[in-house]
Amino acid sequence: MVRVWQALSGAPWHVGVNIMNLAAYNSSMKTIHTPIPVLLVILLLGGCQSMGPNAQRGAATGAATGAIAGWIIGHQSDEDGKGAAIGAASGALIGGLLGDADDKDQAAARQQAIERARERKQKAETKRRQLISFGKSVDDPQVLAARQKAEAAEAELARLRKEQEDAIQRAKKIQEFEERERRAREEARRLREGGS
Repeated sequence: MVRVWQALSGAPWHVGVNIMNLAAYNSSMKTIHTPIPVLLVILLLGGCQSMGPNAQRGAATGAATGAIAGWIIGHQSDEDGKGAAIGAASGALIGGLLGDADDKDQAAARQQAIERARERKQKAETKRRQLISFGKSVDDPQVLAARQKAEAAEAELARLRKEQEDAIQRAKKIQEFEERERRAREEARRLREGGS
């Protein structure tokens, strides 16, 4: 049975592994030779050319982390190499699987972006064809008439805006003159009543 414990020793944390029962250690594990897991890791990392960058990075990180953890555990039972090799193999496998899942997610997102771009392009092409079709069915006199109507509407809009601006200016002038009249009448009333 393996028990992992942590103890604070100075500033850093140290991880120790204690083999509590060596008799329970599986004797068939002792027959594993170190080169077999190492070859397995090499095959996993080098055998698949279709591995994406995340799968490769995950396998490498998992192998390194697994090798360290396996070495720590194996060191307690004087099986440093075997523990490191087994840890590296299992870490590479797990890291590769997780990285491959990320690669698949990214590939799906790229495919969706390609589909959206294709749809936008098709819509733009459809709109362009509609405009071409409409333009072919319109004669030059119709274009001229539409232009004249647009210019007439714009002129009417400009005239209405000018009228509104003039009305606002007249209203402000009236308010200003009424205010001046009110102040003058108040001053005159005050002077008549004998005030200075």
